[in-house]
Amino acid sequence: MGLFDIFRRKSPAASAADAPPVPRGLEKNIKKLLNKYLQPEERWSAVQAVVADQSDAAVDALLQRFTIFIEPSAVDDEEKEYIADALGGRGENILPHLQKALRKQESISWLVRIAGRILPRDGLRDLLLEVLSGFDTEYERNPERKIQLILALADFPEEAIAAGVVPFLEDVNETVRFQTVTTLFAAGCDVVREPMLAAFLKEESVRVKTAILDGLLQTGWPVTGHRGEIEKALPKGYLLDRAGAIKKRPKA
Repeated sequence: MGLFDIFRRKSPAASAADAPPVPRGLEKNIKKLLNKYLQPEERWSAVQAVVADQSDAAVDALLQRFTIFIEPSAVDDEEKEYIADALGGRGENILPHLQKALRKQESISWLVRIAGRILPRDGLRDLLLEVLSGFDTEYERNPERKIQLILALADFPEEAIAAGVVPFLEDVNETVRFQTVTTLFAAGCDVVREPMLAAFLKEESVRVKTAILDGLLQTGWPVTGHRGEIEKALPKGYLLDRAGAIKKRPKA
């Protein structure tokens, strides 16, 4: 069974109407789990109780715990690490729940870590790309999910991520574009040369334009097909050599 066959199973959202009612005891523990104002000892007993429950409702509640931040931060991290270990140990059965959370939650770094404990490297890459494909480049109130997905894909320096990430060079959000540049240069594949040159010519953000310039400088990719335009757009201190590669101008 392939990765996306797993996601084609009946999803938690699709089966919500058929789901059995949440037992009262579990419901109470979920409320405690998600109450950041409880004393740590009281909430910890609820954490353990919900982790011990194997139901879909418990899985969704445990994933929701990653949306809550409590003080002190050391306790927060301890609880989240415990929950991440428990969910990771459940294997691919929780992947539909995890995919749903990846699409909804504002911060997904913990979710990516859990997925990495369940899936092989290629499977995690494909999951991240599949979730990213659900986003477009238009305005989004909270672009943090896109940013974190693109950041996570920087751990996969391979051509396979390029097609899924390149479109976000045109995202309306400047930070999304900046992270896209970073991730694509980390991929290190020549197929991003042309879109990166095009992005350099149209980019208005100094930060993003500088990131592209630094990447082109490090890779040594020639600006073939765009020499005249690139030469005019280069800031002071840079030049093109005979091969069309960007170089720093020697100091006088």
